[in-house]
Amino acid sequence: MLTSNTIGASIVPMPGAAMPRIVLPDGRRIDAPHPEWQAHQLRWRWLLDSWEGGEAYRTAVYGYDPHGMPVRNLVRHKREYPSSLDAGAYPPSGRPFGTDPAHQATDDDYELRRARTPVPTFVAEAVEAHLARIFSREVKRHGSDRLEGWWRDVDGRGTTIDEFMSNSVAPLLLVLGQLDLMVDRPAAPEGETVRTRADEIRLGLDQAVASYILPENMLWWRLDRAGRYDECLIREVHDGGVAYRHWDETEWTLYDARGEIVEGPVEHGYGQVPIVRVFDRRRPRCTNIGFPRYESIAEIQREFYNRDSELILSDTTQAHPLLQGPEDYVKADGAVPIGPNWLLPKKKNSQGGSATYEGFDVVEFPKAGAESLRLNKADLRDAADRAALLLKPAGAAGTGGSTVAQSGVSKRIDQAAGNDLLSKVAATLAQAERRLAELAMTVTSGGSTADDRAAVRIQYPTSFDLFTGEELARTVGQFQTILAAAGHAPKTESEMLGKLVRVMLPGLEDQDYAAFDAEIDAYLGLDAGAVREEP
Repeated sequence: MLTSNTIGASIVPMPGAAMPRIVLPDGRRIDAPHPEWQAHQLRWRWLLDSWEGGEAYRTAVYGYDPHGMPVRNLVRHKREYPSSLDAGAYPPSGRPFGTDPAHQATDDDYELRRARTPVPTFVAEAVEAHLARIFSREVKRHGSDRLEGWWRDVDGRGTTIDEFMSNSVAPLLLVLGQLDLMVDRPAAPEGETVRTRADEIRLGLDQAVASYILPENMLWWRLDRAGRYDECLIREVHDGGVAYRHWDETEWTLYDARGEIVEGPVEHGYGQVPIVRVFDRRRPRCTNIGFPRYESIAEIQREFYNRDSELILSDTTQAHPLLQGPEDYVKADGAVPIGPNWLLPKKKNSQGGSATYEGFDVVEFPKAGAESLRLNKADLRDAADRAALLLKPAGAAGTGGSTVAQSGVSKRIDQAAGNDLLSKVAATLAQAERRLAELAMTVTSGGSTADDRAAVRIQYPTSFDLFTGEELARTVGQFQTILAAAGHAPKTESEMLGKLVRVMLPGLEDQDYAAFDAEIDAYLGLDAGAVREEP
């Protein structure tokens, strides 16, 4: 069947490339991707490139402009287009695959900027900061013995569920806003024939193998009333090239790049398509499309990348000053004669009674444009950190009125808003993992009952310690001071102290807050049975 690398690999089609016409076994035809896929596939590729960064971001092509030049993350200036009067105007821009970025950085300002500008990592930083907090706490899981065993090896390669979620599913789900999860059984070894259940157990074919499908590879689908796949078409990477696999509730069929059947139809016996699409958030105007959480940060990253390239080009061109001298001293080819030991002679003027010398002056470049770019870059960096809730402690050295004045360990996630954000992300991951577990039970046992699903417990952390040590000590001291002065208006103070505890310790369970309220009431001498209104 399938493995995670065959359907999780990013396939970069040429913009406008059409899929083959596929004739299904029942005679129906699929000759175009789903309309929602067509509307969002470039955006998915761009978001994935923004998270991956590096060479993928630098060389990515998202189509061609009206002049035939590739559209990249680095925007081309008007003056960087070849002149229509030049021979061979608008040549193909790019470099051989796998070559150094400086391959074309010669006299082309655009390629110079593209080669020398480092790719920002704002999206990756935000995702890593948030997921590191979530997965630093234990994820509690409980299920049947068979499910517990599967969690120790979810993809047939020894990958635990913690590794699979934290390294693959979680970052892709948050960056793309959606992700297709698939659970299938491994393919039978070549030369082996499976006739009985004993053969399946002997060959290890009764195991569940989890993988993911990038949304750019889920080309076409049809949903039932519950929003689940009735059938779908997946683009895959094989040793022989690109192939297409059609799934429905009873069987799958594999097609080659020409639309010819390679294998199948093969009955799978799952009773449903073994693929579920999980969402971070849904786009309200689409039926099967997610809303990326870090899309705004990716936009800021691209603008920062372009501003940085402008500054690099400006600093590069201004690193060598222009020399202004006598016109008749410069040769026709623009060269200036230099004497021994790199001595630059001055032009002698012998007219009149005494000899004079014309001096050479250095033309100073204006610096206002470069300083403006640097200020703009700082503003963009602050905007990206605010979007990710990455702040610097108030009053810390180097803040200078900005959200974050420097990178590194000085950044932290805001306590109040950060807990709300991380709790939402953790709930999304818990829901995705639960649907993956239910799919695994369906594949391994031929279906999951209500009791089986009810027995599954997956609990992600909901409370996160985002205070620094200094802030925590100061907050505790202030709370103790307020508590020591309380007692003059017990009912009012009890209500206010309860609200303060919820601000200081967000994300806890209701029973935890109830215990804190009872302790405050006992300290203030209120009745233990007093009913407190939930803030």
